[in-house]
Amino acid sequence: MGYLLWFGIVVVIFIWMHYFTALTLRKKGIVSLLLAMIVGNAILYNIMNELKSKHIAAIELKFTNGETFVCNKVKVNNKDFTYSVGTQSFIGNENSQYTQQIFSASECE
Repeated sequence: MGYLLWFGIVVVIFIWMHYFTALTLRKKGIVSLLLAMIVGNAILYNIMNELKSKHIAAIELKFTNGETFVCNKVKVNNKDFTYSVGTQSFIGNENSQYTQQIFSASECE
């Protein structure tokens, strides 16, 4: 619903330009198209970030529940790794074979 509001704003700007500016119809169309593309890219960016956040949350939940998953062809679990919330990454424990290896949660499957 919020995304439709932004496209509504683009339409209102086009109507405003149509009646209150001396721009040609072609220039008005170009400005409206550019605004629509900017809004569309912003919406796409937000959707992609939301999907990434959901993926990271699912990986965090697996880690918390003691499940094993794969990051860069390495099996990650809560026995061999610790999770850093600030960097959203898994860090190999000192007493494991993965000492000092770091994997970003976003690259895990």
